[in-house]
Amino acid sequence: MKKYGGNLTKQEQDSLIEALPGQQSGDKPYLNTAKIYDQEYNNVLEKMYGKVDVTSTRGADDPTDEMGYQGRTTWYREKQVKNLKPCSQKDFIKAFVKDNKLGEIMLVIKRIDKDRNGYVTRNEMDDIIKMVYKDEFTNMNIEPNFTKFGSISNKILIDYRSFRDWI
Repeated sequence: MKKYGGNLTKQEQDSLIEALPGQQSGDKPYLNTAKIYDQEYNNVLEKMYGKVDVTSTRGADDPTDEMGYQGRTTWYREKQVKNLKPCSQKDFIKAFVKDNKLGEIMLVIKRIDKDRNGYVTRNEMDDIIKMVYKDEFTNMNIEPNFTKFGSISNKILIDYRSFRDWI
């Protein structure tokens, strides 16, 4: 920085060294500026992935969560889905507005998300919401209302924090 006429306080220098640690050469620390380029690349990817609609990219060969939260098998779910009524986004939100049980849903989710990675499977989310809102959603297909919060890298995972914030 001095070579190019820049002046940084000791606190600013320490912050840079902490944020961009590089190798030491004697008493002079070097910065690893590759992280700056990584961040730029991550921003590009985020913009690109933001344009992907994960709700419409589900196919028959996609991975699935066999058991969900209640331990129901895929066979049970496939049989049930055929008999479920569609649930509009308006009706879905209406149930939360009428009787907000989001805190109860989040408590159940936190019990199963042991590593706190912020994700549950589609089937787990479906089971938990139907367990908490038994009267409202038991015979309804609510999955389309939360698949938009799916992970771009693993379609069976739902980002429950984004779902919570959306509600």
